[in-house]
Amino acid sequence: MLRRLVAALRVALREEDFARILGAALVLIAIGTTTFALGADWSVADSLYVAVATLTTSSILNPELTITDPWLEIFTAAYVLVGIGILVEAARRIGMGFIAAREELRAAKAKA
Repeated sequence: MLRRLVAALRVALREEDFARILGAALVLIAIGTTTFALGADWSVADSLYVAVATLTTSSILNPELTITDPWLEIFTAAYVLVGIGILVEAARRIGMGFIAAREELRAAKAKA
C-alpha cells in the first residue's frame, strides 16, 4: 500500500500546481495544530488530532477535547471553510495519481 501511495504522489507531483496544493494542506494542518495547542492549551498530539479531524469532518472526536473559547470557535469555523476545499482538492489529485500510476504499471506490464 505504501508503494502505491508513493507512486501516486510521484504522478501527482508531475502536475504543475499539486506541490502548492499539498504544501497549502500541510501548512493549514500546522496552523490548526498550533492554534489549537496555544488557544486551548492542548498537547501537540491532541491539537494535531483535532485539526485533522476537523478538516476531514470526522465525527470521531475525543469528548474531552471541546472548544469553549469564542475566538477559537470563530477560528474553527473559518478553518473548516478554507480547509475542506484545500484537502478535498489534494485528495482528488492523489486519487487521480493512484489511477494514473495503476495505468502506467499496466502499460509497463503489457510491454514486457
